[in-house]
Amino acid sequence: MKQVLIILSMLLCGLNTFAKVKPIEERPQDVITYSYNLRSNHSVSTTIFGLEYSYEGKVADRWTLIGRVGLVPIAFSAYSEPRSTSITGSLGVGLSFESRWYSNIAKRAECGRSTYNNSSDFVSMRLRAATSATGLEVSFTPSYGIRRTFGRLWFHEITFGPKIGVDGRGLFLAPHIQYRLGLAF
Repeated sequence: MKQVLIILSMLLCGLNTFAKVKPIEERPQDVITYSYNLRSNHSVSTTIFGLEYSYEGKVADRWTLIGRVGLVPIAFSAYSEPRSTSITGSLGVGLSFESRWYSNIAKRAECGRSTYNNSSDFVSMRLRAATSATGLEVSFTPSYGIRRTFGRLWFHEITFGPKIGVDGRGLFLAPHIQYRLGLAF
């Protein structure tokens, strides 16, 4: 647990290092205001394995809360030896709540890039409960992600970060890397 706190502290310090604010004398007097609009939406999305329904609701400027329910991947592993290869995995029924802060949506709008359907980088914190072969699995996942849209209703996103949780075998820490493809309506 101590290692997780050290890693999170280093990550936050690193993000803070890249934050730049222009001194007042360097800021232009005629400020042009660019607008963006976070959208509340319903979506159906899939990860590499699994299928979920979600609702993303705007909470505040650049903040949303997402509720998801569906089939979620619990554990997947690959094993290989000279004579055989196997891939095993399991799905469970899951319920999760995720809070997101869209970190660069204002900058994307200022640069003239699309912010449609919340297309932006984000930092999130997800709490998930899911059924698994060993009972109930409860996990907390702080992550960084990138969401982009294509077409009118489609989006894709990738997230990564540490996954901390507890299941029937005890406490665990695992890497979280996820690609999601979805249809927002």
